[in-house]
Amino acid sequence: MKSFLEGKNGFGEGASERKNEMESEVEASRAEAGRGALAAVGCYLLWGFCPLFWALLNNVGSIEIIGQRIVWSLVLTVVACKFILKVDFVGLLRDARARRFLIPSGLLIMLNWSLYIVAMVTNNVVEASLGYYINPLVSIVLGLVVFRERLTPLQIAAMVLSAAGVIYFTVNYGSFPWIALVLAFTFGIYGAVKKRGGYPAVPTIAVEGIVALPFAIVALVAVAIAGQSVFFSPDMSLEAWQTRVLLVLTGPITAVPLILFATAANKTPLSLIGFIQYISPTISLLSGVLVLGEPFTSAHAVCFACIWAGAVLVIADAIRKQVRQR
Repeated sequence: MKSFLEGKNGFGEGASERKNEMESEVEASRAEAGRGALAAVGCYLLWGFCPLFWALLNNVGSIEIIGQRIVWSLVLTVVACKFILKVDFVGLLRDARARRFLIPSGLLIMLNWSLYIVAMVTNNVVEASLGYYINPLVSIVLGLVVFRERLTPLQIAAMVLSAAGVIYFTVNYGSFPWIALVLAFTFGIYGAVKKRGGYPAVPTIAVEGIVALPFAIVALVAVAIAGQSVFFSPDMSLEAWQTRVLLVLTGPITAVPLILFATAANKTPLSLIGFIQYISPTISLLSGVLVLGEPFTSAHAVCFACIWAGAVLVIADAIRKQVRQR
């Protein structure tokens, strides 16, 4: 009888330990998701205010800005990998599976960066922000195709509203919003590739920088040969040095949000990221209209109203899913 009670008691203790372990795992998972959500908020806040930073470089050509941001973001991430995190990012280049993900992601983010800078220097901040309003809906489509997710009725309604807004904008604004659409699709696909790869944030940004580096070098050399480089100009005035400092700062301005995004993509549900993502284009839109003085026409108003309505539906759907999971 005694041994039976001991065995029963032992079983109870074992079950209790397993229960505690499961509860610890759940708590750890929630903590990870919380850190991922904070990373996403930080990422999209920084991206939202970026147009104000790029406006400070209005005396620099877009090609030089693109080249400089690739170079300095690579320098920053390499230093972080080598001396702070002490991780071997070069090993990812030797990994065949990693190359299949990181070379395409490097090319995609380079294209996205390049077009975004062109939008900033050509006073198309509002259209760029439209692209990042569309991006969460692009992510839904990619989830359907790549990750075999199913669209809910609310997500379908959001897609219809978004499409209606873009079509109205195209017909009434007088030009096709290609900047918005290319930004939305390149970053949407980039996010899907990052999610599928699942590699650590900082090393992957370094590898993506290596992928883009040859293009940056060609661009910077071409600008220098043409005598249009600000960074390598003989001008030693205070204004010129201030511009050089700003060009160096394109490194952290580029790399830090991307690192936060990669962290969020690895730790946070896509539905929650979609909710948080609307921080960035809203700040960019307000910056473009209220600070930089860009026009906001009736075509913009109708298009953004449709996008915002779709965003509300996506957010409502994400909240509903979170409640159900609890």
